[in-house]
Amino acid sequence: MKKLIFFILLIISYSTLAQTSKYKIEGEVTGLQDTEVILAYYFGGKQYAKDTAISKNGKFIFSGNEKLEGGMYLVVLPEQKWFDIIVSEQKFKFKTSLNNLVSDMTFVNSKENTPFYKYLNFINLKQQEISPIREKLKSASAEETKKLKKKQEDIDKEVMSYRENFLKNNKNIFFSKIIKATIDPIIPVSPKDKDGNIDETFPFRYYKNHFWDNVDFNDERILRTPLFHSKVEQYLDKMTAKNPDSIIVSANILVEKAKVNKEIFRYVVSHITSKYERSKIMGMDAVFVNMVENYYITKMCPWVEEDQLKKIIERAEKIAPNLIGKVAPEFNDLYGRPFMKDLNGKTHTLQSVDAEYTLLVFYGPTCGHCKTEIPKIKNTIDSLINLKYDIKTFAVATEFDVSEWKKFIKEQKTESWINVADISHDDEGNPLASSDWRDKYDIYSTPVVYLLDKEKRILAKRITHQQFAEIITRE
Repeated sequence: MKKLIFFILLIISYSTLAQTSKYKIEGEVTGLQDTEVILAYYFGGKQYAKDTAISKNGKFIFSGNEKLEGGMYLVVLPEQKWFDIIVSEQKFKFKTSLNNLVSDMTFVNSKENTPFYKYLNFINLKQQEISPIREKLKSASAEETKKLKKKQEDIDKEVMSYRENFLKNNKNIFFSKIIKATIDPIIPVSPKDKDGNIDETFPFRYYKNHFWDNVDFNDERILRTPLFHSKVEQYLDKMTAKNPDSIIVSANILVEKAKVNKEIFRYVVSHITSKYERSKIMGMDAVFVNMVENYYITKMCPWVEEDQLKKIIERAEKIAPNLIGKVAPEFNDLYGRPFMKDLNGKTHTLQSVDAEYTLLVFYGPTCGHCKTEIPKIKNTIDSLINLKYDIKTFAVATEFDVSEWKKFIKEQKTESWINVADISHDDEGNPLASSDWRDKYDIYSTPVVYLLDKEKRILAKRITHQQFAEIITRE
């Protein structure tokens, strides 16, 4: 009776353990010493550790009480050795050797990984065949080159045929989706216009328009591969003109495609927003503002906590008034009255500056960096004026100490500039900011330089003296 009770308890205990273990990946790497092994996953162009295990005589087990999210994972070994596995099934085994991680790999209970490694081994074999051909091509004669290229083409055809058959025979595995996503669209013959001229732009436009055709946006597992992030970066950085208007169009197209899956949508929106909020390329903050206005303000990003959402929206609201192409905000108080005054107490406005170009310079009279950069700015302006360029400088002191302000102007010899400051004070003599001009111009450090045209539209911002000189002389 006691033996029976013990046996029942043992069964119950084992059953409970099996239920709590949602994933169990058993590995064996012959030749691997007792050490720590890491299970990691791909996401957003990086790799993140998910689980660790200790190998004993080359054997180890990854297990956990929550299911692994599907995708491509890495098993990381010491001495920078690693290999990929597909996680779709939650319980399977694999065995390989330390010296031949790919070619010796076998799986038990994994319909995903067995064909995956069959494909990898074939590709590795073909790479071994083609590598010496490529090496020989570097120094081959004309006759040899012809023969070698024929061999290369034959191998390429063999690979294409293998890939086609693989996809046909493995329609229901995730790795097939990864392969499909790597396949470029086939570009048809460029059409001719009514005069018989070939449209030279057609191949690129067609390629871009069909760039995402083979990507399954319904399957969020694609996020946890190295592929999806790299395609997003290629689409935005290499296939889209580097101007904000073009990138906004591409970004909106990509987001629309991502809407079919909430996780992919979340990643795409978050990535694009972050990428262009901190972009070092001038004018790309317009993309950030576009994302915030279309997706954050409209409450399409429920994953963002309220406090963070508020900060994102406030950041966009600060940037929006000073985007490239917009008319620079005037320095008016809350009642619409101009308030920037010079040392004599005279009020000045941006719109009253009559010049082909206006250089709007923000600086702090006690700022060490400003004392270094302002002379460079002045010398460049003086040189351009000597070359008959019509330029005036509207210089805004961001600090309120009048004596330091006077001292700075004298030392820097900027008396010819329109030197102004918000020098309003309350009844007790404390500095009083008359408006939100710091927010409108996104002034959080100095010096900051804006270049405006005759109508005071922003041509460039946060630029160096070399950059505004290049823009002016180029136009």
